[in-house]
Amino acid sequence: MADPHEDTVEPSAPAEELPARDNTTQSSLVTALVALGAVAVCVLVGSLVDAQTGTLMLAGVAYGGAAVRMALPAGRSFSVRRRAIDATLMVGFGVALTVLGLAVPLD
Repeated sequence: MADPHEDTVEPSAPAEELPARDNTTQSSLVTALVALGAVAVCVLVGSLVDAQTGTLMLAGVAYGGAAVRMALPAGRSFSVRRRAIDATLMVGFGVALTVLGLAVPLD
């Protein structure tokens, strides 16, 4: 007779019974790479051309990220928080960068 306290391992389900894998991981990777690339371009422009231009470009990326976050369905992007919170944070970051980029003299 089997010990009732012994852990039993269920056999794996055949491949036909496993749920179909969605492309959430792949789309999250693409989203992360696009965001990283956009930030890298802004940093390069800020360091090689003009810091004010790079800052304002980064503000534009934040505004674009907020728009994309609101437009995409919840499953196609990073779903850590609600979309409204993410968009509000990105717009706030964009506003702060815009004010910083326009108010600080870089002469």
